[in-house]
Amino acid sequence: MAVRIERVERYDDAVLSELMERNLGPSISTSSIRRQRCEHFERRAESIKFGAFDGDALVGLSWGAAESPSRFVMHVSLVEAAYRGQGVYTAMLEEMLAATRGYDEVESHHHLLNNEILAIKLRRGFHIVGFDQSILIGPRLTLRYFHNAELLELMRQRTGLTPR
Repeated sequence: MAVRIERVERYDDAVLSELMERNLGPSISTSSIRRQRCEHFERRAESIKFGAFDGDALVGLSWGAAESPSRFVMHVSLVEAAYRGQGVYTAMLEEMLAATRGYDEVESHHHLLNNEILAIKLRRGFHIVGFDQSILIGPRLTLRYFHNAELLELMRQRTGLTPR
């Protein structure tokens, strides 16, 4: 894989907008309500961003922020279509999980039919913990990864899953 993954402080606004519009559509990337919420949230919580670069070109990104001292939420992860299926998303996910080890839980939200990403995260140890309707995504699943083994076992016990 020629693409390198690196932690970044911020994304170039124009490059970010174009990347999101190409991959997620205009309803998400141009929403002034969502952008205001994200900027407000970033000002008050730890934010972690990774970029996937082919040379100087940003071809993928993953960013999220702390929701509380114990929970980190992955807000957006995407990879340009030409780079999908090459392990770029999985490499960014591994970097994000390594960077969030200080949190008990890592949460993410996905469209109900985003099967490729759901499968990657379920294989990596995420669990489906909720379902709701989002005005930005539509029907979505909430996934959670547990860095804290005691919380994982408690969740498994409360949901009737067999202990590991």
